[in-house]
Amino acid sequence: MFKPKTLRQTIVPSLVMNFLFGMGISDVFSKKPSKLIEYAYTLCVLILVNVVGILMVPYFNKYYIISMLSLSRVAFKLLIYANLWTLSTLIAASRLNAQKLRTLIALVETNDQAMERIGLPRMYRTLFMYQIKEFVVYGFITVVFVAVTSKWHFATSTPTMMKLCLSLVAHVPFVVIYVSSATFGFWVTCLRLKLHQLNQLLHSMLATMTPESSLHKRFLQTKNDFENNKFWSFRNEQGSHGNTNKIRSIKQMHLKIIKIVKVVNDAFGMQILLLMITSVIFTITFLYILYRIIWLDLTMDELIKELVSVICWFLVYASQILHVNHVCAKTNSEVTIMGDVICDLYEPSTSNEFRAEIRNFTLQLIQNPVVFTARGYFNLDHTFIQAVIGTITTYLIIMIQVGDVTKSQTAKTLNNESDEILF
Repeated sequence: MFKPKTLRQTIVPSLVMNFLFGMGISDVFSKKPSKLIEYAYTLCVLILVNVVGILMVPYFNKYYIISMLSLSRVAFKLLIYANLWTLSTLIAASRLNAQKLRTLIALVETNDQAMERIGLPRMYRTLFMYQIKEFVVYGFITVVFVAVTSKWHFATSTPTMMKLCLSLVAHVPFVVIYVSSATFGFWVTCLRLKLHQLNQLLHSMLATMTPESSLHKRFLQTKNDFENNKFWSFRNEQGSHGNTNKIRSIKQMHLKIIKIVKVVNDAFGMQILLLMITSVIFTITFLYILYRIIWLDLTMDELIKELVSVICWFLVYASQILHVNHVCAKTNSEVTIMGDVICDLYEPSTSNEFRAEIRNFTLQLIQNPVVFTARGYFNLDHTFIQAVIGTITTYLIIMIQVGDVTKSQTAKTLNNESDEILF
């Protein structure tokens, strides 16, 4: 089984997937990549994607059975151009932030070396498998969506090769969206694992502290299965001096992670902002279309044809909101755990130097929170998901009420005209 030894070997799956669509960096193919070649390649990808997408529109109109609902037909026609715009913007933003990605890689490599010096192992294999699993899952979902679209949304006279080509072209934006969010999720997960390692080290310190309080005694009664032998650099250190050195090292590691978080926000902020805005807009749109379709008088076969594509694209955009924010929230929770353990370490200690380090560390946690943002416009966490749910619900209610009023007014007008004709 392949076991990466360096960070650059670890991130090869993400680099390759991004480079296929003109995003990211080409360091995996060349040690000294030319920026001119990278920009030229990205420009070629942008031209190819947009030209192919526009040329395929007449074929979609000819072979693709969109919907019996006029609103749905308009939405899907707009979706084609909106996806092309989203795809182009994601690719362009990624290329413009390529240098920040290189800075991010360099900072993480430096942080890995520093953490290894205090006995914390590198989690390269875990991160490598995380990428593989994500891309396999997304690839499977893409294949399912392509198969479903080919089955239900093409005229029976459509040639098989035309079905395949149109289905693949229609789902290219879907792939690019998932590659972008998966890459961002990978770096956030990388930081979460680092924070988790620091928390394990803090828990090991708490387990070896001299119990001097009832609170600490109760804590020691809980099972702590942490393996202290991982931290070989602190194996022979005893007493408060050793713990002071540990807490000082952990504080330095935390500060380096904060710097990495800022670079992650700078490198991916524009892409995530675009993804979140687009996802919210289309989630609202597709939910409203679903509501309108359900109330149509259709046979079961017609209903399935109407719902399949709408549900697929709804899941694409809704999953982006959930996935990105959940990954960020899990990382934030590690910082919360760190703060709790730091507070628990303060009470049983009798060393003034150690307590001073704890106070400084606590102040550092307060002044430098781990926060992932979409270009600084809003924070990415579970609170954002709650806000989005409220926004979607509000707009859906408004759209449903306006739609019902419009239909009732139209029906009333038609009845009045009929009465005038009769009399």
